[in-house]
Parts: sequence; structure tokens; C-alpha cells
Amino acid sequence: MSWLLLAVFVALACVSAMLWRAQAQRQNDQAFAAQAASVGASVTTAVRRMDDLTLSARTMLANDPGLTNEEFASWYASMGVTKRFRGVAGFGYTKIVRHPASPVYPPGKRPYYCLPMIGVSGPGMAETLNDAAVPGYDLCQISKLLVETRDTGQFSAYVTSAGHGHEMFEVVAPVYRGGGVPTTIPERRARATGWIIGLFDSEPILKSAVAGQTGVSVTLEREHSSAPETRVPTGAGAAYRTLSETLGSPSIARFGGDPIGASLTRRITVQADGRWTVTVSRAAPNGISSPGVQAALVFGVWLVMGLLAFGLVQVLARGRARALRMVEEKTGQLRHQALHDALTGLPNRALIMDRAEQMLAHARRNGTEASAMFMDLDGFKGVNDTFGHPVGDELLRTVAARIGQVLRETDTIGRLGGDEFVVLVEGGAAQIAERILEVLREPFDLGTGSEISLTTSIGIATGDREAAKDLLRDADIALYEAKGAGRNRYAEFRHEMHIAAHDRLALENDLRGAITRDELFLVYQPILDLDTGQVTAVEALLRWQHSTRGLVPPTEFIALAEESGLIVDIGAWVLSTACRQAAAWVANGTPTRMSVNVSARQLDDPSLLETVSRALRDTGLDGDHLILEITETALMRDPAAAADLLRRLRTHGVHVAIDDFGTGYSSLAYLQQLPVDSLKIDRTFIAASARSRESDPLIQTLVQLGRSLGLRTVAEGIEDEAQLAYLRELGCDAGQGYLFAPPLEVAALERVLADQAAVIA
Repeated sequence: MSWLLLAVFVALACVSAMLWRAQAQRQNDQAFAAQAASVGASVTTAVRRMDDLTLSARTMLANDPGLTNEEFASWYASMGVTKRFRGVAGFGYTKIVRHPASPVYPPGKRPYYCLPMIGVSGPGMAETLNDAAVPGYDLCQISKLLVETRDTGQFSAYVTSAGHGHEMFEVVAPVYRGGGVPTTIPERRARATGWIIGLFDSEPILKSAVAGQTGVSVTLEREHSSAPETRVPTGAGAAYRTLSETLGSPSIARFGGDPIGASLTRRITVQADGRWTVTVSRAAPNGISSPGVQAALVFGVWLVMGLLAFGLVQVLARGRARALRMVEEKTGQLRHQALHDALTGLPNRALIMDRAEQMLAHARRNGTEASAMFMDLDGFKGVNDTFGHPVGDELLRTVAARIGQVLRETDTIGRLGGDEFVVLVEGGAAQIAERILEVLREPFDLGTGSEISLTTSIGIATGDREAAKDLLRDADIALYEAKGAGRNRYAEFRHEMHIAAHDRLALENDLRGAITRDELFLVYQPILDLDTGQVTAVEALLRWQHSTRGLVPPTEFIALAEESGLIVDIGAWVLSTACRQAAAWVANGTPTRMSVNVSARQLDDPSLLETVSRALRDTGLDGDHLILEITETALMRDPAAAADLLRRLRTHGVHVAIDDFGTGYSSLAYLQQLPVDSLKIDRTFIAASARSRESDPLIQTLVQLGRSLGLRTVAEGIEDEAQLAYLRELGCDAGQGYLFAPPLEVAALERVLADQAAVIA
């Protein structure tokens, strides 16, 4: 028997070493995946901001092709490029000239000439940019790049080593008269006015992405369909060093070097006016971090334990069985009480953890899929508060019995406390979760005189984990995902949920002080009358410039502010700031209505009326210049209460718009009762109309509904001329979108308003 035990320990040592090696390798891969995701997200944000800035410059030049170098430099300074946009080295504008006023090189008579006109540079980059902007030199004669980008309407980007010896991206974007990109090549050639050329330093972008990390390299690659020409005419000299090197270099920038023995690589694709690829690499772990070394240590530990057990069995072989029986008899009852819930008789936390460990070990041996389901009852507190704790206890016992009825013999159910239950299964977790949700939807008759109905939220974590606590932790994270998605459902854990849980907590803490640290700011997107093309209003959009994360996308922090309740204070700040800016425009002779979003949480806040009144009173803005945008879903939660609140808001003279119209479930009867002025058609319907007019008749219905109710209709997300033409055909009143202008900062928007005023005059 002793020798058999030793043989078992040797076998366990081998198996454990192999399992440990596999687990360590998985952990290394997961850690690198999280690291690569973080690096990729940082580079992705920078690349998209790089293209956004280029797009903003292109929009400005499209509206004012005759911009002077001083005006261009003023725009560059007003945007705060050197502080707010990492890696921007400068911009230049090459203009299509039909009849040049001075000699050109190479000489000759051509239909048009591509001549550098204006440019602005960041600190230390003036010489590099000036080298690529020699007056009188026809750039279209050294490369087909400019002509190709004009005809395709797309950005082009290549790498140059110019500027401080760094690898730098040169982004070339065609500029078309009136903005936007025409749909056909003849239209693009006819409306082209030139090219905006942006130079971006790759080092600060990539260096920031891997800051604080060792042994990691990152590369940024721009894909392009054809290799441009690299010929440089004789006599050009160093003046075109930047452009020639850009055209002759591969579209890839690196930072961090090549890790020795790199074996871990992740590629992340970014779509931002072209296809970019971020590649993150890291060397394979060595020393004690190596899975092989760790496996050897595990094998040694098991072998030592086997030798010790062999010796112990030799000494205690005769008395062990009898001692165990005595202990079992005396402690059996106490152990049952210690490992089971007194109310339901189910396994408690301690026993569930033990069985979860056993389940994980069994799943590893047999290659099955271990799952933990973490669940709690939605609204259970209300049952206790309404009917008392005895009824609540009976409800928990009944719930435990119902769940047990739909489980298999191999499954385990336990109660952790309160209304929290755990179910352990091997395989088929989603199907079992569906059965649990279905059986708990049936009303409970507990002798209270009325049936009790409730729902359940379930989080599921599946797969191997280092310990049972990790499996239950991930199931708990998934449970909150299910609750956040509307409850009465289940959600399966994904790796990004764990990262997101930590990131969201840190982001929420930072968001609490964002106003006092002056990190929040507003940008404004024009809303145009589709018949006249005049700007009639602007929508205020919130942005967050984090001190270390950079520009945080609104999709990441707006929902977080909603869930945490911070949106009430932030919304008050947005309203006050937007009203102050609108009042300033009125005072300067450019009265434009200001549209501000109001969230569902703000709508529930009793102080909303006072907040609006105070913002108008403190800024001196007339209520007629303020539009409050409220989503259709928020209004339909309690239409009667919403109608009463809107009537009181209207007493201040403000206008009300229903935002994201068409995505909710409005009743026509309720819609007629709401005192609103306009309907904003959600961008998803506008995008669908571009694909096929016949496939999306709903947009026609929405416009006609607005007109029949005497409401102004505003289309969101207009991106191309085809959409604009279709909306005009339907009789839509106004619209906004990147076809006209992206969200702009104050200086850029004021230039647009000034140009409009000059045209009218």
C-alpha cells in the first residue's frame, strides 16, 4: 500500500507539473492579451484623433480655400494642438492652381499645378516642414500620390524619418470645395481645391502607449493599396527630403525595439480613414516566470510530499482507519452544520468553494467545461419590506426548491447568504440558466393573500481558473453585467469584463473630480437648415481630457456618469457652460440656438427646473435660444409625468426636442400630449437610407409624422451627399453630421459662423 501511494504521488507530480505549465502559459497569454489591449487602445485613440484633426483642418479649408498662413496658424493655436494632440508636428496646404502668378518648376504649360501655399509647425519642426513647402514647385510632377488621393477621396499615410530622427507619419487628405467627399470621380476632380498634409511624430504616440512597461515593443503600420512613385526630379535637392522619404519608406513606425526572443505578438486593426495595424510584441518569460521552470518546481514539491506521505503511512497505517471513524462519528453533525445553510439546507459558502475546487479539478482531468452561475433575486428587498422577513425566508426556501427541480444530479446548488445563490455545473450552463429563469418567473403563492412575482439575474463564468474564488468572482462580475442590461436574464463572463470592472472603478473615481480639475470641455456641432444651408443651432457635446489617459471617448464615461449619478452635477455644469457660450454669441451678433442633452437621471432629479432657471438667469440667455434634447426612451417611462415636467420647462421659454426618435416605443397618443417642438431622427435610420431607400421606409414615416404633428424634424448623422439629397426629397427640415462639419471647438465654430454671416451680408 505504501509503495502504491508513492507511485500515485509520482504520477500526481507529473500530471500537476503539466497542468501547472499549461495554466502558467494561459496566465502569461491572458496577461499579455490585457497588456496588448491596453497598448492597442492607447494607439487607436491617438490614430483616430490624428485623423480627426486632419479632418477638422480639411473641413476648415473646404469652407475657406483662400485661408492665409496667419489665419491657418491662428486656427492651429486655437485648437491647442501642441497640448491636446499628442504627436502632431504640423500641417501644410498644397493648392491646385490653374494660372500661377510666378514661375513654377519644372517649367511647362499644364492644366493645373500643385503648389505649396501655407503651413504651420509644432515646436522644433519648422525646418522639416519648410523643406517640403518650396513656393513654385509643382508637387504633382514628382508623384501620383496627390492625384490618386484626389480621385479616391481617401486619406493616404506613409512613414518618413524626417524630424528629430524619428519615424513620422505624413497624412495626405484631399480637400473639396464645400466640404464632404463627392460620390463620383468626375465630381471629385471638379470640386478638388488641394490637399491638407499633416505630419505626425510616431514616437510620442507609441512611447505613451508603452509607458511604464518593460520588454514590450509596439509598431504602427498603415496599409495602402499601391506603392507610390519615388522619383525626385534633378535640382530638387533637400527641399523635398520629407516628401521623397515618405514616398520611399514602408508605412510602419516602431517604438521599443525588438525584444530579444520575442514570442508573444498581438495585432490590432484600426479603421480610421484607412486601415492601420498596431502590433505589440513581448519576449517570452524566463527564469522563475517561465512555465517550464515553474512546472519543474511543482514536480519537485509533489515528489517531496510523496516521500513524506510514504513515511507517514508506514507509521500510522494500523491506527489511521480507526481514528478517522471515531472523528467522523463525533464531528459528523457539527461538520454538516458548519457546511450547510441553516435556512434552506443547501451548501453554504465554505462547502460551495470546496465543491467548486473539486469541479475544476475534475474538469481538468476529463476535459469537460466547468461553470459557476451566480444569481440573485431582482426586487427581493421589496418582498421583505412589504410582507416581512418570515415571508422572505419562505420565499428563499421555495426558490431553492424550484431551482433544485431543474438541475441535474451532477449539478450543485448553494446559498451564499441573503438572496444570493450559486449553481455549479459541468456543461450546458446556458440551457440550465434558461430553465432557472423560466421556473422563477412563475408567481409564488406564500399565503399572503396575493401572489408574489419576481425575476432573477444570473452571471455565468465558464472555463478553467487558478482557484474556485476566481471562477465565482468572474460569475459575480457577469451578474452585474446582466443587471445592467435590464435584469431578468443571464450574462456570460468575458475576459474584458474583468478589465472593464477595474477600469470603470478607477474611471469613476477620476470622473468625480473632473469638473474641479477643469478637465471637462464642450465642443459644438452645427445644425443646418437643409433648404438654405444656414446654421440655425449647435449641439453642445461633452468631452473629457483626462490628465493621464488623454481624451476619454464619450461612450466610456457618459454611461458611467449615468449609472453612478454623477450625470446630475455634470449635466448642470454642461447646461451652465453651454448657456454662457450661447449668451456670448448673442452679444457678438451671431445669435444661434444652443441644444443641450438632458439624461434620464436628470429628468428624475427634482431640481432640474431650478437648474435650468439658474443657468438662464446667471448667463442672461433668453430661453428662446435654448433647446433641451431628451431621449424618447426617457420620456416614455412615465409619459404623464414627463408631459407635466415639459410644460413647466416651457414656461421658461425653452424649446424641447425628442432625441434619438424612432428607437423607442412611443405611442402616438402620448406623443401628441407632449409639449415638444422638434423630433431628432436617430442616425441609424439615416445610415439605413443610404443603403437602400426601399429597405428602410421607416425614415419616411418619421418625417411625415413630424410634419403631421407640426413638429420640426432634424436628421442626425448625415455623412454623404446621397443621404442629404434623400432627406431634402422627403422634406426634412434640418440636419447635422460630418458631411457639414464634425464637432468643433469654439474658435473653429466661430469661424464657420463668421463665414456664414459674411455670405449673408
